[in-house]
Amino acid sequence: MSRRGSGDSPGGGYRGRPTPVSLVRSLVYFVPSYAVAVAGYLAVNVVAARVLGPSGFGYLVVLMTVTGLVAQLGLMGVHRAGLRETARADDPETLVGLRRGVRAVLLVSLPLVSVLMAAVVRLVHPGGEAATATAVLTGVLVYATGYQLMAANFLRGLGHLKMASLLSGRSGGSLIAVVQAAGVALVAWLAPESGLPGVLLGVVAGYVGPLLLAGWVLTRSWPSAPRPHHTLRELRTVARRDWRFTVSQSGGYLNSTVELWLGAAILTAGATSLFAAAQRLARLLVIPASSLAIVFSPAIARLSAAGQRGRLQQLIRTAATVTTAVSALLWLPMVIAPETVIRLVFGPGFEAAAPALALIATGYLLNAVSGMSGKTLSMTHHEGDQAVITWTVVVVRIASGAVCAYLWGITGLAVSAMVISGLYYLANWAAVRRRLSISTHATLRPDLRLLTRTAG
Repeated sequence: MSRRGSGDSPGGGYRGRPTPVSLVRSLVYFVPSYAVAVAGYLAVNVVAARVLGPSGFGYLVVLMTVTGLVAQLGLMGVHRAGLRETARADDPETLVGLRRGVRAVLLVSLPLVSVLMAAVVRLVHPGGEAATATAVLTGVLVYATGYQLMAANFLRGLGHLKMASLLSGRSGGSLIAVVQAAGVALVAWLAPESGLPGVLLGVVAGYVGPLLLAGWVLTRSWPSAPRPHHTLRELRTVARRDWRFTVSQSGGYLNSTVELWLGAAILTAGATSLFAAAQRLARLLVIPASSLAIVFSPAIARLSAAGQRGRLQQLIRTAATVTTAVSALLWLPMVIAPETVIRLVFGPGFEAAAPALALIATGYLLNAVSGMSGKTLSMTHHEGDQAVITWTVVVVRIASGAVCAYLWGITGLAVSAMVISGLYYLANWAAVRRRLSISTHATLRPDLRLLTRTAG
């Protein structure tokens, strides 16, 4: 593959960056890797559910989703801003500035939130050595998750599509998911009595090798940046530049997880595990849309910067049509035979989650139909609009979910999740119409030729 960038650019180890390839080639790299990541994601959840049972599985899912949010807060939005800016930048000076910001985040804010998360888990999780192990592993998981998010976004923005694809998807991408699945399976075989600490150890172990490899590729791809004398100054620069991404990303994450946390606060441990199983399985419907959004992000940023809104609309609506078709195939068995599906995946004891599965899956199907409106807002410098929408919906979601869970249990919580999700996707779609005068929803006339004519 040819490279752009010159050998005399700043930094002796700088090798330039790959030339952008078409979206079709990007998808060729991405889709197989994402499929493996999904398989690994399912394997981790299936084995963990059998190790922990209906009484403990919900707590694991809550813990892992909280670590995801804390990791995003620790990154301070640098990963999403980096994806957009590296996709546009050709000059080494811009890349040097981005690298300095990432270094500050990795040295200060991400370790800080990791330690705080470990301390909180230790305080709220009573017990002896098992509680300490759970807390330490949770802190490590926060840092590893944050590093994975940063690496995947910057690698894609820099044009390293193969490596970025291996780090993108459920459970941190195919490389990580496969090792995680093997690690959790090994724990289930050798030490099933280890419980939550054992499962967390298997999950954390999956990050080590892939993240070392990702760090090596990034080091070779960025111009070297002299170590700053004022790391906190760099951190303040990141905060001022990327705070809108932090707000919108954390709000978006809450929109996908807050019902689960409400369930943990209001419902019994068993009911929370049932809701967690239904939600984890239904989220498979989000995967086609979120995966294409990852691949299409650099193209959206470039087309927007070039003022090609007509081409941008055609591309986004074509993507929405593809993801709707794939998601609909996953949705059908979840609404026709939800009890059978959930029993096959999670085993006996989870059948009562069938109604929740059908309801949540229907809500997520609307995500594919409405298209990648949220991603379009963030990649076209309208992340502020997305943040306002996202946090407004979070507030409504919390109020509605709390009332419905208290009055009608798991089914009421699922109904609330379905309705509010639909309103969230509609609001993002309307914001794109208002700001860019384009639509993002699926079309009956997709133009698949654009996938070969547009750089990813």
